[in-house]
Amino acid sequence: MTSPSPSPPLSPSPPPLGRPYLYRGEGTGRWQAFAWFAGSILSRILALLLFRLRIRGKANLPHDGGVLLVTNHQSFLDPWLIGTAANRQVHYMARDTLFRGGFLQYLGELLNAFPIKRGRADLTAIRTAVERLDKGYMVNIFPEGTRTDDGAIGAVAPGMVLILGRCKKPIPIQPVVIDGAFEAWPRTAKFPRPLSIRIKFGQIIPATTWRQWSAEELARNVRREMVKLQLELGSEHAEASQRKLGEQLFL
Repeated sequence: MTSPSPSPPLSPSPPPLGRPYLYRGEGTGRWQAFAWFAGSILSRILALLLFRLRIRGKANLPHDGGVLLVTNHQSFLDPWLIGTAANRQVHYMARDTLFRGGFLQYLGELLNAFPIKRGRADLTAIRTAVERLDKGYMVNIFPEGTRTDDGAIGAVAPGMVLILGRCKKPIPIQPVVIDGAFEAWPRTAKFPRPLSIRIKFGQIIPATTWRQWSAEELARNVRREMVKLQLELGSEHAEASQRKLGEQLFL
């Protein structure tokens, strides 16, 4: 696989109420590389102490080249947990309301996040994701679109094909499942609780495989792989995830 280019990716258009987005992430210099490395070490210590974080299937992650991580969404902890668990820097789509200037926007820019307008097809965010994948970076998305209400894996939006179909390089898909983050920080709670969390990285779905599927088949098959990972973890939510998947198949 081709190594990432040192040139910075395209900067998305400025979000409302904020200053223009400035890419400060992977490939921009030693300070960013050090910040990510130091942050990763600190995050792993905190994740072990607070959540007894356990990671499985890490060997399935490619060491280089563009990869699309497709992850279930259980809590606000999820982006941080994925960045902590991965063996490389991770790039994220983040809601545009987080990019309104100040330290929070600076931190997002430094740690590879880029804004997306929720509730619509944000072509700027899609182009940014495509460019970063083609440059050999690892991009994470939460295709359910929002945090789960009950811990189960919900419907996966077929919009993944809007990203993958525009990539010039053969980008593999990496299914990922987080389990326990829903209990640690459900939607109804203001603050997280120190409960056990697990993450499992599944087998890569190569481009030669997913290119044979329609957008609906892609969404369904990726969701099926995520439910399978939840079953392998022995998650208490796996049965509900299976039931919801079955209901969708018979719609």
